[in-house]
Amino acid sequence: MSDTPEEQPTKQDAPPAPAAKEEDKAAAPAASSKEKSGKGKDKDKAGKGERGTGSQRTSLTKSGGVTSPFGMAPQPKPTMRFMPTYRLEPKNPLNKERVEIIMKAVMNKHYNDEYMFHPKHSLHMAAQISEEIKNRIKLMNYDRYRYIVLVTVGECLMQGLYSMVNFLWDADKDGFVTYKVEQPSYYAICTTFYIYYD
Repeated sequence: MSDTPEEQPTKQDAPPAPAAKEEDKAAAPAASSKEKSGKGKDKDKAGKGERGTGSQRTSLTKSGGVTSPFGMAPQPKPTMRFMPTYRLEPKNPLNKERVEIIMKAVMNKHYNDEYMFHPKHSLHMAAQISEEIKNRIKLMNYDRYRYIVLVTVGECLMQGLYSMVNFLWDADKDGFVTYKVEQPSYYAICTTFYIYYD
């Protein structure tokens, strides 16, 4: 019994360490499974009296979500909501005649007498023409409309063409405009669909 007073508190601190291990096992079952697997780091922390919950708390703050005051799961950030306008008609309604004039001008500019049909070049040219028509229609600033522009080019080899498109739309506000260029060696058909989007 040659214990000095300084050594006695260390012996008294030793028994609470197993109690801390039991609290850690109850609080974090994942940490206790790591201790059983033989990882030395977790045993060292538990032996020193440190708790494994500090790393769990930092992981919640690193997630970036908004945590509730009661420690529940992180909640997503609120989104911006706008009040409805209750407006059912466009301020600048689409003019079908102007869309047809734009289509005629672009199609006649590109598909003229000098144009020769080639399968690879015609594909890229049709894509450029459809983008040009769509961009020129968008410059008219028709309110709340979306556009689909299809340009079909083919070589005339005594064949027929049958095309069908189905849409579910409002007959009053939605519609389409078609323009066709026909030459002895090729044909080009442009169809523009305009769909009202409120």
